Amino acid sequence: MSAAAMLHAPDAPVHVEAVEGVHCPLKAPNALLADFIQYYAQRAAERGEAVDAQVMRGIARDFLQTHPLTVLSFHECRRLLNEAEGRALPPFERIVTEPLRPLFPHFGSTPGAVMPLAHPLLSRRLVPGLICAVTTMLGQDRADAYRRIAEQVTEAHLSPLTGEPNWSEVMADAGTRQMVTDIQVAVIGHFGDFERRLAWLIAMIDAHLAPGKTPQERDWRFSERHAVALLLALTRSLRPALAESAEDGVAKRHGPQTVAFLARFFSALDAAAHRTEVEV
Repeated sequence: MSAAAMLHAPDAPVHVEAVEGVHCPLKAPNALLADFIQYYAQRAAERGEAVDAQVMRGIARDFLQTHPLTVLSFHECRRLLNEAEGRALPPFERIVTEPLRPLFPHFGSTPGAVMPLAHPLLSRRLVPGLICAVTTMLGQDRADAYRRIAEQVTEAHLSPLTGEPNWSEVMADAGTRQMVTDIQVAVIGHFGDFERRLAWLIAMIDAHLAPGKTPQERDWRFSERHAVALLLALTRSLRPALAESAEDGVAKRHGPQTVAFLARFFSALDAAAHRTEVEV
């Protein structure tokens, strides 16, 4: 039984309120408290200290009675949900991983594919390794420059109501789009030997997986299928840009040789997708 389930009464319904067209799971605070109790009890046990988790759960239930969930604003609930989902990332990391969001499991679910042969789901445990790999391929100075750009763009799109970034606006910003395109081109430039670089990416991410909070997460491993799905998602927006002739397009900014190289990369990636049965 999960920590969250142990905190909730067995027959307690999960109240979901639709706000502004978005479903807001107001049980997120319960889950966070339950996870904290489990985490604290485990750490105390490692130190040889006795902790009565049942007593802590009782105190937590009393605490929630004095802080009814219905008084939480939608934005506060969304903030808690983002933290629980591991989405509270710095601007650069959030922008880099944004294309992967459809492949991440939703809050309360566990890694596992809805359509196993076409859409292997990823785990947020891969984020540290992915950022490490991208930084390595960009070089530290260039990565730091992009981090400053990401922070500036994000600062320009803060909600006046909540002070939080409006990520749809951030991702649609011309500066973000150009930075993402340049990052994609730079990363793909390291895939001259596609299979060798793919193996390197798998090893890099697998070696830097973040700790898993659940048994399912701890058992998850980054495989070749996951790597192919990740590359497809990360570079999907670049495919149509290859044919664009705009002044700030790929051909104009990087030259015809780069466009030819990108085309070879996508051919190799599509072949890998076919081999691993991942939908292009």
